[in-house]
Amino acid sequence: MTVHNRRLKVISFSLDGVSFECQVQSWTLDPGIDDGDLQWSFCATDNSFVEETDPQPTLDLTFWSDWRSAGISDFLWANQGRTVDFVLDHHPDIPGEHVRWSGQVYIKPGPVGGDARDTEQTEVTLQIVPDSLTYERVTS
Repeated sequence: MTVHNRRLKVISFSLDGVSFECQVQSWTLDPGIDDGDLQWSFCATDNSFVEETDPQPTLDLTFWSDWRSAGISDFLWANQGRTVDFVLDHHPDIPGEHVRWSGQVYIKPGPVGGDARDTEQTEVTLQIVPDSLTYERVTS
C-alpha cells in the first residue's frame, strides 16, 4: 500500500443540534481506552491476566470564544451540567473518507479570560458518555 495523507480542513460539528464547526480551531476525540494492568498470581499455570478497564472517552476543543446568544461560549455556560447529543463529521467533503462520531457529552463551560489584546479562545474537555459513543463510515 502507498502512503496516504490528508490535511485537517473541514469538519461538521454540532452540540444539541446546533452547528459550531466555524468556531472550532482545534479538536481531538480520544476514545479513552487505557491498557489494563498485567496481574500475576503464584499459581503454577495460568498465573497472569490483564485487568479489564473502562473507557473514558473525551472530546477536547479549542474554539474562538463566541458570547453571542447562539454562540458556543454562551451555549456551554447556559447548558452546564446537561447531557446533550453531539455529532462530529470528519472529512465530510471527501467521498470514501467521510467518517462520523456521535453520542452524548456532559456539558461544562471552559475558563474565560486571557492576556490583553489576545484573540479570545476557550479550551474545554468534554466527557463523552462511554456507552453512547458510535463510529460510522458515511457513504452518501
